[in-house]
Amino acid sequence: MNPITIRWDRTILPTTPGADTIVCCLTDDGRPVALILSDEHRVGLGLQLLDPDGE
Repeated sequence: MNPITIRWDRTILPTTPGADTIVCCLTDDGRPVALILSDEHRVGLGLQLLDPDGE
């Protein structure tokens, strides 16, 4: 299996509390991709990015 590689294009679409967060990304060949995160997943991702060891 070859996963599609995407990179964050530094854009996050505005959201309201309780709504999904849309993180704009691009594939290696320039196709747009939207990473959709629920509030729970957004917080979880943020925590792992800030503290990868969970300390």
